[in-house]
Amino acid sequence: MAEKRRAETRSYYHSVLLAADRCIGCTHCVRECPTEAIRVHYGKARINPLRCVDCGECIRVCPTDARYALTDTLDELKRFRYNVAIPSSAFLGQFKTSIPPEKVFSGLIHLGFDEVYEGALGGEIITLALREYLKDENRVKPTISSLCPAVVRLIQVRFPSLVGHIVPIEAPMDAAARVVKMSRSRHLGVAPEEIGTFFITPCPAKVTAVKQPVAARDNFLDGALAISDVYNRIMSNLEKIEVVPGIARASGLGIGWGAAGGENRLLGQGRRLAVDGIDNVVRVLELIESDEYHHGYDYLELRACTGGCVGGPLTTQEPFVAKHRIDLLREAKGEEFGIAESRSPDLSYDEILGMVERREFNLKAPVQPRPTLGLGTDIAETIARMKELEKIITTLPGIDCGSCGAPTCRAFAEDVVLNKAHVTDCTFKLGEQLQRLAKEMSSLAELLPPTLKTRGNAGKHGTEEDSR
Repeated sequence: MAEKRRAETRSYYHSVLLAADRCIGCTHCVRECPTEAIRVHYGKARINPLRCVDCGECIRVCPTDARYALTDTLDELKRFRYNVAIPSSAFLGQFKTSIPPEKVFSGLIHLGFDEVYEGALGGEIITLALREYLKDENRVKPTISSLCPAVVRLIQVRFPSLVGHIVPIEAPMDAAARVVKMSRSRHLGVAPEEIGTFFITPCPAKVTAVKQPVAARDNFLDGALAISDVYNRIMSNLEKIEVVPGIARASGLGIGWGAAGGENRLLGQGRRLAVDGIDNVVRVLELIESDEYHHGYDYLELRACTGGCVGGPLTTQEPFVAKHRIDLLREAKGEEFGIAESRSPDLSYDEILGMVERREFNLKAPVQPRPTLGLGTDIAETIARMKELEKIITTLPGIDCGSCGAPTCRAFAEDVVLNKAHVTDCTFKLGEQLQRLAKEMSSLAELLPPTLKTRGNAGKHGTEEDSR
């Protein structure tokens, strides 16, 4: 069993990494991690790969930039004959409204891409697939959006009983890449493997989703570049960029996917709820797990980042600013699907509808719970350690101060039971032991024989005058 767990740990890809030389052991990341995946031991943070969901919350709060996301670079384009950039629907929100979308997307061509296919178009495609799926009244409710990979992994790790609520449809970035590979291969007469598709991502969770999808499916994405890196390159070359006419064609509805509430706006059916911010998402999932939301909503749009994808850790603007820009673009673009335009070499609208009917955008296998480190290798050991865990918890202060390097007293008790920490790592327990030790030392001092006592502690055994 232990070997199996080690193999599972090795098999998980993570885009969030730690630069140990910059870590000061401050516990900021420990407090913010939604899955309690981080501990601080010997002055350095450690990530449990079984629990990490690559949400990037630790990147946001690290004061020394010790946390960072590993993304691809433009050098990866050299591996392919033809390269297509698929910018997130949050991408345009990073730029001032005075810079038109055509200029922004043309910047991607300037950086070396042969073509741009908006992630917002993928949102329009997935909207069609979602509308078809939601017609089934027998589906599990509430159905949870699969767009945010951080939320999907959060459910796998922390709320495994809810994996059946995740809509079994791929994310817009995957749909966009699927369509690009199919249509460009047909149009250019080259193998799909020779066409590079790169997502311009707002968060590390989507990098991980590109490198290691959450469910068994064909992966049509070849890499992911951070929005922040691409943004800086475009802005530094803005005056040199030549605008490519007609390069921006997604509808306002598709662009709206980049901000919280955008997905629900497209669906336009049933009782829908949009929740953003990892803490709020956790609270909602807790309510669903307790059955409080079971009959309340048909569809939940959950986003780990505040404001939606516009608030991702790899973006450059404040989420409220980016969301406002997205809203302005959405209103200006209108609500007619951009995928409905007949534009070679794209697949036609009817072809995409055919793919929806054939469920080609559906996941090939259901999302499965992700095993985390348990308390034992069998039921008997687990029960015994659970009893020990509860006993330890009753002795702890219960204030979740984090000075032990764990986020909560319960998490610390779990570490103690698993022999990953000692009870005296808790400063309060250490203080108690020191106080007991001091009292014992004081009592022992009273028992010293006269030959070892100093004048100050001669006590009842006599004084200097008694010896005369």
